[in-house]
Amino acid sequence: MKLSIVVCLYNTKEEYLDACLDSIRKSTLKKEDYELLVVDDGSSKKYDEILKKHDPVYVKTENRGLLATRLYAIMIAKGDYIAFCDSDDTVSFNYYAPMLKKAEETGADIVINDWAFDSQTTKHACDGDITVTENLEFEGKDILSFYASGEGRLHSYFVQWNKLFKKSLLLKAKAEIEKTEAVLAKKFTFSEDALSNYFVMKNAKKLVNTHTGYYFYRVHDDQSVSTNGKEGLKKEIDQMALTFDIMLENLPSGEYGEKIKEGILSWRSLMARKHYSYAKNQKYFDMIDYVREKYKQDKLELSRVKDSTAYISTILLGENFLDIDRELRRVYNAKEPLNVVYSPRDAYVVKTLEYLQKYEGAVIDKSAKKIVIVPKRKIKARHKIVYTRPAYLLGLFVFKKGSKIRAYLKKKL
Repeated sequence: MKLSIVVCLYNTKEEYLDACLDSIRKSTLKKEDYELLVVDDGSSKKYDEILKKHDPVYVKTENRGLLATRLYAIMIAKGDYIAFCDSDDTVSFNYYAPMLKKAEETGADIVINDWAFDSQTTKHACDGDITVTENLEFEGKDILSFYASGEGRLHSYFVQWNKLFKKSLLLKAKAEIEKTEAVLAKKFTFSEDALSNYFVMKNAKKLVNTHTGYYFYRVHDDQSVSTNGKEGLKKEIDQMALTFDIMLENLPSGEYGEKIKEGILSWRSLMARKHYSYAKNQKYFDMIDYVREKYKQDKLELSRVKDSTAYISTILLGENFLDIDRELRRVYNAKEPLNVVYSPRDAYVVKTLEYLQKYEGAVIDKSAKKIVIVPKRKIKARHKIVYTRPAYLLGLFVFKKGSKIRAYLKKKL
């Protein structure tokens, strides 16, 4: 088995899980190359109809938190490579197969692919995120340096869901994590990606990326990473502070380790600013000393514009993205030459067609009788105004981080 796609599940809405598994099953992955592994972290919900429809390998455990669930999944996964997909997210149809091909061609331990936000109203990628806009290739010590240099500012650096890993690398990380009993005692649901990826990047020999599709990170109120009141804030602080402590206790030696330490300390300061801003705006004044103590900060500061650099400029993918993907899937499944009509301005369509011609044998011929028309992106006029650099910067300055009005606008826009 080449690849295991792991979906960790805990009381996810049925419609989200259905969409998640459906997007994976309709991908360009060949059935013999992968397994779809769903590990249920003790959900109280029943998913019999959805599981019957998509037929994954299904394992249910007691509730132990996302980190423990992923570590268990690593043990039982049969693939030489592993990719994680959150149960409320989806992927474009040509996401995982090119990652697997890239890993096999380059011998990379880690392959990163593009990602985008999926809100209630639109899909948009961040073109300030270099993993989306640039071609990356790192080896040896440069991999962990790359990780630490992000200082927590870029989502794509420390999450696990936009990456494909060698299973052997994840097993090494698992062994390192399990040396700390305090980690296993907590039901980690907040900083498990950052913790796992630190050890993954520390042991990796080669990292590359590719640009063949999008992982759609769904933004909604039920997310495990959504701060929910004072207790939710305290839980986030506890787990993130412990993550930093473990990283700092496991630094490489010498000057290289000092460089990694510098990045982690900057990341810790960023999280202190984020949680201090939230506590202050929610009037959780009794939490301010807690933030200072856990993050070991002599002086607390409010969040800065620089903390959100990657999100300032965005690429709108269109509210009809699923229609675009559906027509590209027709091109993939075609057994004869096609005349494909598409907008050359749509980078996603262009990149996908180039890949299908090069690796999947698609024959695109303007004189062919069979025509496939790939729809142009449909973008609402208000989105063209809202999802811009000026609008984002205006929001940062006018609406305080953690304020109710900012949370409302984030949800609606």
